[in-house]
Amino acid sequence: MPNDCYELILNHNCDLACGFCSQSDFDPKIKSGIRDAVRRIYTAKKLGYRRLGFSGGEALLRADLPFLAATARKVGFKIVRLQTNGFRLADPALCRRLAAAGLTVCKFTFPGHSAPVHDRLTGVAGSFKKSLRGLDNMLALKLAVGVNIPVMKQNYKGLKAALRFFMDRGATNFTLIYPIYAGSMKTNFRRLGVGMPEAAGSIVGALDFARAAGLGVRDIKALNMPPCLLNGHEDNAVDLYKFNTTVASPLGLELDLDSNVAADKAAGPVCAACLFRRRCPGVDRHYLELFGWKGFRPVLKRAKLKQIKPEPGYLNGLEKCFMEVLKKQNNIPTTRVLALAMRLPLCHDCRDGSSVLATGETLIKKGLVKRDFKNGKYFWRLIPDSTAGVQDK
Repeated sequence: MPNDCYELILNHNCDLACGFCSQSDFDPKIKSGIRDAVRRIYTAKKLGYRRLGFSGGEALLRADLPFLAATARKVGFKIVRLQTNGFRLADPALCRRLAAAGLTVCKFTFPGHSAPVHDRLTGVAGSFKKSLRGLDNMLALKLAVGVNIPVMKQNYKGLKAALRFFMDRGATNFTLIYPIYAGSMKTNFRRLGVGMPEAAGSIVGALDFARAAGLGVRDIKALNMPPCLLNGHEDNAVDLYKFNTTVASPLGLELDLDSNVAADKAAGPVCAACLFRRRCPGVDRHYLELFGWKGFRPVLKRAKLKQIKPEPGYLNGLEKCFMEVLKKQNNIPTTRVLALAMRLPLCHDCRDGSSVLATGETLIKKGLVKRDFKNGKYFWRLIPDSTAGVQDK
């Protein structure tokens, strides 16, 4: 959709000091007024946007965030997302207030899946412990929870382990983010930076694991990594798709994210023969200024999808939603599954009966669900004790 998401950057200040931050040059005193934020929420809905997002800086530094989330739901947004470092969500009362206000999606940024790496990269001792508690709090409230993992020298070799760590806790949506070399990330590029071609093997390995665990292209993507470096996982490259997002800054400026991102990308000589040359905008100019084109090769033909041994015990977002529905009401027809799923923030991709049938079929193969045909309808029910060993927090 041309108007899919409206993203409100509420402020530029933050409670962490991440060495990889690309916004560190922004004035931390600047924030949007509450009246302006409310006006933009109403206007975005009138213009037909489907989703509303809040980000910063760190949006949780805004005491009025629960009110703004409630306003978004009041005007009709069914999907209200928060992008956060999660540090303040260690407070379960705050998590409950946000969920009660109508927040449906919470996206965390974790530069590490262990305290030493995470705390060193965020610049705040104890930040991993608090942010992880926040992740667990939001998972317990059955929100749709995702994890952004910035890719740097200190963590890129452990991306597969990081995915396993967060999936074991119940997260089902991931973005592997190659950072933009601006702000602190540009200042620290020799200490933190790793070239895209060098990091690509670990990113592909993480994507292999995600596919083996049942995550699809909607569930995990690689941001700012061109498809030519994602051998066998080219479709996981975010740059091949439209964001269809308008970003509103605290200064009142609005920009089209697709146009803004494309303006910062450049194609090189290696792109001319590439299979993706018409869809891929190239490589970020900030990166090219520091690393150049070394290691890039054009994709001349699609790689064959590798045979990967399945990773048992994991559920994707659609499957978790389906299971949660059947925990509330068991032995129900497809139409009832769909109706109940649309009321849950856990998953917002159940659009029609086909989604239910496809997801249910997968759960049957996993031995978690049974399907009966009665009176011309399919009825779905949980298999007793079927969830043992399944990560469906």
